[in-house]
Amino acid sequence: MHGGGGVRLTAASLHDRAAAHAPALWRRHDVIDGATGSRTVSETDVVVIGAGIAGLCAAGELVRAGRRVIVLEKSRGVGGRMATRRVGAAVCDHGAQFFTVRGRGFEGLVRDAAADGAVTVWCHGFTRNAAPVAGDGHPRWRGATGMTDLPKRLAALATTAGSSGRCVIRTASRAVAVGPSGVKGDGHRVDVMLEASDGAPVEGLSARGALLTTPVPQSLDLLAAAGVALDPATGDRLATVGYDPCFALMVVLDRPSLVPPPGGMQFDVDEGAVVAWIADNQQKGISAVPALTVHATGRFSREHFDAPPADVERILLEHARPWIDGDPARVVVATSLQRWKFALPTTVVAEPLVAVSDAPPIACCGDAFAGPRVEGAASSGMAAARWIDHALAAVADGRAP
Repeated sequence: MHGGGGVRLTAASLHDRAAAHAPALWRRHDVIDGATGSRTVSETDVVVIGAGIAGLCAAGELVRAGRRVIVLEKSRGVGGRMATRRVGAAVCDHGAQFFTVRGRGFEGLVRDAAADGAVTVWCHGFTRNAAPVAGDGHPRWRGATGMTDLPKRLAALATTAGSSGRCVIRTASRAVAVGPSGVKGDGHRVDVMLEASDGAPVEGLSARGALLTTPVPQSLDLLAAAGVALDPATGDRLATVGYDPCFALMVVLDRPSLVPPPGGMQFDVDEGAVVAWIADNQQKGISAVPALTVHATGRFSREHFDAPPADVERILLEHARPWIDGDPARVVVATSLQRWKFALPTTVVAEPLVAVSDAPPIACCGDAFAGPRVEGAASSGMAAARWIDHALAAVADGRAP
């Protein structure tokens, strides 16, 4: 956050200060870069696909239950769509912009994260269609230095938990197939095949169970690649899930924007609308220099998904023009465009997870289950972890089919 007294923070000093005051825990978590790390684990209790909020919450629950967990993440960092990026001297949240808290389980997680300095309240409402903020009383939370702060803390907790459980998070590690073991007599195990950077399958993991927290179409691809035949009811439930894509344009300015306080603007998404959201990352408190995040509507993003990036940037910048103080050709310092293919679930499953197999236990979960919000993803991940822990116990006791 910005203090008074005329002190101006640079982007580097803002993050350096946050790192200096962060608990040592944040800086010693066991995250392995799969593109360069040499440590691998071939067997574990549970493999979690995806290190977004659902996957990390699931991993934490399982470790606390005493399970050994490997989390596989295809990106170079954790967080999924809780994403923060540097653009020049600016810091921008370009995925999820904030989160709310309604349920007790998530409330405890956020309360602990706030006490640790990882998250803070941004505001209690946003402008809509440039009208004054009415405010509905609900706190809108953000990461202390960006939305990645919460998933980074969850990763740290999962990989340093002082229990019999253990978690290793492997980034830059892409799973290509997940399914029950094809080894005769090993029907209660899951095989996971990984891909090398050149696309060749080079490694297999063996686990007692698996949770797929990736967007549902990607999870279905992983199961299909392993030859998993879903029963019709399960297949139909998962097939109903749909997503909107989203373009996120980050715009660094040489002067403050015209976005009104508290720095977030929501727009009605009617037919023909181009922009759904604009945030001022400096007002938000994460960037030392003025920088906007502009989210396109789902319809615009679908229709222009394969358009040249320069064309998309130009259109979004034109629609953000009323909140830029001056000619963009002179005041825009830098831009960066992110294309999210599975940005927001448009149809969801009411339950927190869908079980694909009971023995070995395999389930799909994430933000398309129990609510398309950060809290929904967290709750889904925690519920899926409890389900697979109970399922593993049933297998061990001989109670599973």
